[in-house]
Amino acid sequence: MLQTLAFGGTLAKRLVEDAPQTSQPPVALYFLGVANLVVFLPVLLVLFYTFQYVYPTLAAVEDPLPAYEALAMNDDDGQTKNGSNTPMRTAQPGMPITASIRATNRLIRSLNGWLSNFRGLGYSVLIGILTGLTTLFFGMFGFIPRPVAHLLALVIVAPLSTTWTHLVVTRPSAKSFARRIPALKKVYRATWLPTFLLWAATNACVYFPILLAGLIGLELSDPERPDQIRSQLPTGSDAGKALAVLGLLLGLQVLLYIPAETALTRVQASLLPPDEDTVVPFDRSFAGRVEPELVTGKGFATFGAAIKSVTRASWVRIYLQRLKLCAVSMAIYFAVIAVVMVEALIVTAIQGSQ
Repeated sequence: MLQTLAFGGTLAKRLVEDAPQTSQPPVALYFLGVANLVVFLPVLLVLFYTFQYVYPTLAAVEDPLPAYEALAMNDDDGQTKNGSNTPMRTAQPGMPITASIRATNRLIRSLNGWLSNFRGLGYSVLIGILTGLTTLFFGMFGFIPRPVAHLLALVIVAPLSTTWTHLVVTRPSAKSFARRIPALKKVYRATWLPTFLLWAATNACVYFPILLAGLIGLELSDPERPDQIRSQLPTGSDAGKALAVLGLLLGLQVLLYIPAETALTRVQASLLPPDEDTVVPFDRSFAGRVEPELVTGKGFATFGAAIKSVTRASWVRIYLQRLKLCAVSMAIYFAVIAVVMVEALIVTAIQGSQ
C-alpha cells in the first residue's frame, strides 16, 4: 500500500515534469485557494480531529447499560443549550449513543454548541508536539532506535494523553487542564502496558505490510533512487499484490490496532475522579472486574479488564462506527474536491475570456 502510494506520487511528479510548460495559473486561483482554506478549515478539523479522535474515544468508553438513565445536559440555571426547560435526553436504555453519528453529534453539540466538536483540540496539538520533541530527544542517542524512542515518548506523555481522554468524555469543567492531571504514579502503573501494546500494534500495521510487499516482490520504485519510477507500469499481478498488502493492513487494524486503542482509552477512563461523570454511560466497575480504590488500593482497570468488559455488541458498534465515519469522510472529501475543481474551472474560463 505504501509503495503503491509512492508510485502514484512519483508518477504524478514525472507527468508534471514532462508536461509542456504553460502560462502561470491565474492570480485569482491563489486568492480562491486561501478563501477555500478558510471556509473548509472547520470541515477539515472535523475530518482529521473529531472523526478520528473524539468520536472513537466516546465509542470506546460507552457501556450501554439496560438500567441507565440518560444524563441531562443542563446548564446551572436548569435550562438546556437549546433554551428549553426540558432536560435533553442523551441516551436510552439499550440504545447506545455512539451507534449513531447523528446521536453522537447531538450529544457533543448539547455540551457547548458546535465548538464542542473540537473540544481538547489545543491540548491534542500540544501533546503531539511534546511527543515529537521527546522522540527527537531520545533519538539523539545513537543506541536508541527511533521506534523505541517513540515508545518512550508515549509513556512519558501518558498523563497528558490520559487527561485529554478525561476532557473529551466528561462534561465541561471549570478545572484547568493541569489540575485535572491524575497522580503520575497511578497513571504510569495503569497505562504503561496498554501504551506498549498500542505502540506494538501501530508498528505491526506499518512494518508487516511493508515486509509482505517485499516478500511478494511488490516493487514500484528503485530503492536506490526512490525518485525514479520503474520503467514498466504496474501489471495486473502488481494490483493483486497491492490488494494483498492492503488486506493485511486492514486486517491488522481490525485485529490489533482498534482493540489496543479501545483498551487504552478505557483504562485511561478508569482513572477518572469519582466526582466526574461521563457524558456517555460508563461502567466504572468494568462488569465487576474493578473494585474501588478503598478496597484494593488500585482503583484502575487493567488491560485485561478493559478488553473483557467490552461486549460483543459493543465491538460491533465500535467497528461499525469506524466504517460510518470513513464513509462520511470519503463523501465529504469528494464534495470538497468537486467544489474546488468547479471553482478552478470557472476562474480559468473567466480569465481565458478576458
